[in-house]
Amino acid sequence: MRKWNGWGYVGEEPAPERIEGWRKTTGALAGVRAEDYRPPVPLEHIPLPPSRLGSDSAGGLPGLAGFRGRIVATPYERALHAAGRSTGDLIRLRTGTNLRFPDAVAYPADEDDLLRLLEYAERRRVALIPTGGGSSVVGGVEPDVPPTYTGVVSVDLRDLEGVVAIDRTSRRARVRAGTLGPDLEDALRREGLAFRFYPQSYACSTVGGWIATRAGGHFATLHGKIDTAVEALRVVTARGRIETREVPQSASGPDGKAWFIGSEGALGVITEAVLRLQVPPARKRATGFRFAGFAEGLEAVRRIVQAGIYPPVLRLLDEYEAMVAFWGRAGMEPGAFLHLGFEVADPDGERAVTVAWEEATRLCRAAGGREVPPAGVQAWREGFVQQPYWRDVMIDHGLVVDTLETATAWSRAAALREAVREALFRRMERWSPVAMVLCRVTHAYPDGCSLYFTFVLKPPREAMWAAWRDVQQAGLEAFLAHGATLSHHHGTGRDFAPFFEREHGPGHVAALRALKAAFDPAGVLNPGVFFPT
Repeated sequence: MRKWNGWGYVGEEPAPERIEGWRKTTGALAGVRAEDYRPPVPLEHIPLPPSRLGSDSAGGLPGLAGFRGRIVATPYERALHAAGRSTGDLIRLRTGTNLRFPDAVAYPADEDDLLRLLEYAERRRVALIPTGGGSSVVGGVEPDVPPTYTGVVSVDLRDLEGVVAIDRTSRRARVRAGTLGPDLEDALRREGLAFRFYPQSYACSTVGGWIATRAGGHFATLHGKIDTAVEALRVVTARGRIETREVPQSASGPDGKAWFIGSEGALGVITEAVLRLQVPPARKRATGFRFAGFAEGLEAVRRIVQAGIYPPVLRLLDEYEAMVAFWGRAGMEPGAFLHLGFEVADPDGERAVTVAWEEATRLCRAAGGREVPPAGVQAWREGFVQQPYWRDVMIDHGLVVDTLETATAWSRAAALREAVREALFRRMERWSPVAMVLCRVTHAYPDGCSLYFTFVLKPPREAMWAAWRDVQQAGLEAFLAHGATLSHHHGTGRDFAPFFEREHGPGHVAALRALKAAFDPAGVLNPGVFFPT
């Protein structure tokens, strides 16, 4: 059962004894005390407004004929779909303040149901919010629409799930958009194949959500973005179905599937995708390197990828994130930390991987790195999976903890990190005596990398949301001021929409508006993303 006001699933949160241990160790770094804890507001204490759309005698929506799926308007379902899972969302959900609820949640059974919903929405001026796992951290799935709409329906695609077909010869599979990450891997593993796309939201996000947000996954240096793994798409729009051709490449005009990869449900609803598959690794090899500072580690990562070596895992933590990640662990000295991992898909590739391993580790040492025990690598991996669950705990203790990520060229990466740190610290001074900024490289390419920032502050309780929003905006301003992108893999949503035109320019926005008018002329699909309403 998914948590309506937190990350992930009920029962997976940290145990009380672990929370107590955190308060005494890492939490103490941020000034956390036991008396800071406030329990989240129970759902029954939050007043939900009545649905504006009503309900017919069968529990469906009046005027929506022939719908075969489920229409649900229980308090739990409406609360579950009231927001995404950014820190700002979770502050509102856990305090029960400033929430907007959909009038109903629709679980379509097939594409015909989606066409019925779109026709109904156009006729009645109802906003539709396409939703996968609901893990958006940029306001991408929030039912926040102008009052000109007569209602809001969250369209949850998770009943459209499963692997439709597998082409073993071509190593590709047709997959329904509502398929969760673990379910996809389980189905492929039984056939000796894998997709190996692992965002931090892997356990509670869907294939369609990954594509709609142009997400990024780990274990995929150079090919870390979903764009490279999608061969074809099937999409339902207000003007009918669109299906792109299943071919590896084409020069037949602009790439039609590119209209929908990253469209965040504003142009159409992705229903199926043809995905490029891999063979699961037969063996893995990992280690870590310590560097005196972030700049030295950055140089090692650049040298590795520009040498044509692409380890599936190439993740650099700056000295501050490494300190927090390995706090209290014996044998972990100060400095930046590089997590380096290779995989062997089959015995025939063993020699090539060994050569790449030897060269990558040599380049790390040449840049000043010192190899550290593998135990440190495993500790970081375990923490990475658990981090989103701990954010709920931190919010309940009055901490604001969130992330911002971007991408830039190698020549600007070190300076960008310093500029963003300075901008975040300067803004956090307005709100909190406690301030931390951590940074890591999550994805690396021959021409640049993605920088992923975590900021921590402890503002007054009543100002948590305002402080979060203010500091977030300072980070986005710094990205744009230094030629970086607003987001490498989180998307745009409603939170970043006010900055969208500043990054892309009016011509780009005009073209996107024209696509919106062509595919969704009534403007009922996810209004507010990309263009502030």
